[in-house]
Amino acid sequence: AGLVLPVVDLPSWRSHALAGLPEGPVLGLAAAVLTTALVCSVQSLLGAVAVDKLASARPGAGHVVRSDLDRELLGQGAANVVSGALGGLPVAGVAVRSTANVHAGAVSRNSTMIHGLLVVAATLLLVPLLELIPLASLATLVMAVGLRMVSLHHIRTVTRHREVLVYAVTALGVICLGVLEGVVLGIAVAVGVALHRLTRTRITHEEEGGVHHVHVRGQLTFLAVPRLSRALHLVPQGADAVVALDGSFMDHAAYETLQDWQGTHTARGGTVEITGRRTGVRIAEPGDLASGHAPGGEPGTHGDCRCRPWTAWRNHQCDRPSPAPDAEPLPDEASGSVATDPRTGPEPDAPVRGRTPGGIQLVRGLSTFQRRTAPLVRRELARLAREGQRPSQLFLTCADSRVVTSMITSSGPGDLFVVRNVGNLVPPPGAESGDDSVAAAIEYAVDVLAVRSITVCGHSGCGAMQALLDSRPASPAATPLARWLRHGGPSLERLRDTGAPAPRLAGRAPADDVEQLCLTNVVQQLEHLRAHESVARALKEGRLELHGVYFHVGEAQAYLLAEQEEDRVFDRVRDVDLAV
Repeated sequence: AGLVLPVVDLPSWRSHALAGLPEGPVLGLAAAVLTTALVCSVQSLLGAVAVDKLASARPGAGHVVRSDLDRELLGQGAANVVSGALGGLPVAGVAVRSTANVHAGAVSRNSTMIHGLLVVAATLLLVPLLELIPLASLATLVMAVGLRMVSLHHIRTVTRHREVLVYAVTALGVICLGVLEGVVLGIAVAVGVALHRLTRTRITHEEEGGVHHVHVRGQLTFLAVPRLSRALHLVPQGADAVVALDGSFMDHAAYETLQDWQGTHTARGGTVEITGRRTGVRIAEPGDLASGHAPGGEPGTHGDCRCRPWTAWRNHQCDRPSPAPDAEPLPDEASGSVATDPRTGPEPDAPVRGRTPGGIQLVRGLSTFQRRTAPLVRRELARLAREGQRPSQLFLTCADSRVVTSMITSSGPGDLFVVRNVGNLVPPPGAESGDDSVAAAIEYAVDVLAVRSITVCGHSGCGAMQALLDSRPASPAATPLARWLRHGGPSLERLRDTGAPAPRLAGRAPADDVEQLCLTNVVQQLEHLRAHESVARALKEGRLELHGVYFHVGEAQAYLLAEQEEDRVFDRVRDVDLAV
């Protein structure tokens, strides 16, 4: 077309010169060096995070090697030292080229290395061809790839969280001014928005039908404590009060103020209920503050839901109306799958059509894990994936849904090798119609994993123990459950043996026959464990120890078995002298 356009202009290798010492004021040089280092560092780190998200979100993405940000900066620093010494420009990681790799199906760092080799080859062999490319074409290509990186899902998320102003200012600052200026502007706006929210807390008091309502809108911090105290003291002694918390944050000063007032008010005959206003979901009951649970807990992930850790789904998931029977499924659900973001799960506010309430709860639970828990444990789980499992404990307990092993033992991934069954039973070796799955798990834990401890954990209100008490001695075992419970027969015989000392709880007698059988069953299953060859051998060699635990669900209290001569006592864990 005869157009005169700026084109790529590569320097000739023949005109290369080594770097010389810079000239100018020291402060100016230092500012230039620090600015360059900061800009390159920020750009490289933001690019690495963006590429990680893109790689994880790609459909069908398997195990993705995530960026090591410390290593990223070390590599960039080393590259800049070499580039500067050779008279080259500063080096920074750029998300655009890596994005092209991700879209092409790259899953490892090899793509970046191959890319670098291709760039070197092009600059050595294809200089005449590269110098025919107009700069406008390269700019268009960079803009096209950059626009593909914009995530509408992320924009919807920040809009829903009222962070769209921070997002927009940061994006416009980067586009108009530069990476460093845009990030600094975004941080400044984020700080301003946070301060604005902290100072805009509204606290009101009103009475309806004899019930005093104190409503807190916004973040509850020490700045709002004087107003909170004034509103709470407007509630008369002995009155019924409802404190509605419509915010996602409470600091310790506000928590203590609310706790002290609740304790005083309830001691004088009043009642206090702490809730979320719009959801109607109860957040805290009278006494929760005194037991150490902050009202409101963590903000929920669905609308205005609130949740407390280690509670059932119904305490922190908002139930949505079930879909109509003739509701048309979403396109992806017609084949049994759900259209979701692999990193974040389904949209929190999106209806999950075509699913049962149980399925919705499961999907929301998985989604909450992906958004909130996975980022916290991903590095630890990656380490465990590389090193393999090396648990120190075999924990054998009941399949009862109220017994959450990781909660009552404060353990995490890789700590416990868990075996669960109905009644926490250990069939003795060679038992008629025995179950090899339990024996196999014991052998694997002791001989392969080399665990140092085996714990049998029973619990209160065990349905299997109740079934054993209700069973008739000579009744045939006609169902799988009845055949399995026959392994609990020795525990029942031990309970009815008047000559044998019965296990007991420290501090009180067992509440009933079911609780006594639950305690006896723990002791009996430990005897069954000792009969297994691998366990007996490890005990003889002194590399294994056995423990009995009883967990009272209603009391949230764990008891540890302590054998004292012929007496077997389950002591409260907090009362046990661990040195002994």
